[in-house]
Amino acid sequence: MNKITVNLNNFFKNLKLRQIIYFAIIVMLVLTIFGLNFYREFIVSKLYDQQMGERWSDDTRCGQVSMFFSESQGIGTDKVKEFAYNINKGLIADGLQEADASTEGTGAVWNYCYSSVGSVDLTRDLKTVTAVAIGVGGDYFQFHPMRVMSGNYFTGDLLMKDHVILDEELAWQLFGSDDIVGESITIGGVPHYISGVVKKDSGKYVKASGMVFPTVYMSFESLATYGKIDASVLATNGTLGQFSVASKNDDESENGTSDVELEAKGIVCMEVVMPNMVDNYAKNFVIDKLGLNTTQVEVVDNSARFENRNLINIIAKFNTRGMQTKPVIYPYWENNARAYENVLAVVFLIQIICAVIIFIMLAIAVVQAYRHRKWTVGMLVHKFADWKYDLESNIKYHNEKWKYF
Repeated sequence: MNKITVNLNNFFKNLKLRQIIYFAIIVMLVLTIFGLNFYREFIVSKLYDQQMGERWSDDTRCGQVSMFFSESQGIGTDKVKEFAYNINKGLIADGLQEADASTEGTGAVWNYCYSSVGSVDLTRDLKTVTAVAIGVGGDYFQFHPMRVMSGNYFTGDLLMKDHVILDEELAWQLFGSDDIVGESITIGGVPHYISGVVKKDSGKYVKASGMVFPTVYMSFESLATYGKIDASVLATNGTLGQFSVASKNDDESENGTSDVELEAKGIVCMEVVMPNMVDNYAKNFVIDKLGLNTTQVEVVDNSARFENRNLINIIAKFNTRGMQTKPVIYPYWENNARAYENVLAVVFLIQIICAVIIFIMLAIAVVQAYRHRKWTVGMLVHKFADWKYDLESNIKYHNEKWKYF
């Protein structure tokens, strides 16, 4: 051990300045790779709506898959129920759940949600705000667990579809507070009750996706009945977020009907979490069991989108990445995730370049060391033979020493 330490000390003492700089560059490149890897993990950890697969089960490897439809495909709740039935049947056929299992209860092996995007007018007393509306169903808030400021989420299985969640900005515009659970607002002349107030998603890519306006989360049926379903609403010309106050002499319209439209269409996103024992199983399962036409429907494996193999595919197709060939408008959370895919693909490319440079520099160092070597292959063979002889002699000595004990 002392001999090794002495040899190392001599090695470093004999290094020239040029060699020190050379190896310092290698060390810096290695640290850059690890630093960028930490940055990637940090970014992915913040994208909570892409991590339902990790949250869903501690025992089984699960994946999250998203399907994005165009409004013209006319996806309604009946179609979603058909999709859910086929997924359930497929999981039973593959032996992944019992025949009487469902998405409910602690023993559920899969779950889903769906959503649409549009706008709606919300009125409280004489104040009216035109807001972005996210129409949701299923366990949407399990897939998108925003920070709750007060109250709680509502669930998609509520018989009454008159519960809403406001973002903080909208709550303050209408009530001047975020402690408003149980209060009501009027939408289309019908009272809707506030279940909670949430902190709206933020970040430069969320804002770039158009998510800069007050937002309400409501049932898909309520949005279809009292609002306007329009996936392009976030590309507005600025009319959203308009705030108006009626005069005291104006009568509020409260003649709406509480019967929501149960056969409405316009769902643009369905998300599924399910077992994903091997790579791409969940994505291929969904495409196959639901008979999806992938030229019309965008299917995304959320759980694998930030892995190296997917980032390599993005790098390979980077010049065509911005082309949209499917009639789909992505909701803001998908646009946010796609933006970070591009960022992390560039980061991964930098890591690859650093690794290649390190390999080349180490190869050069090895070649230089070999050219200036003070040993020959014969000397190495001789040393190895001596080492082998010493080892065999020691083994023989110890065997002879202890054979009578």
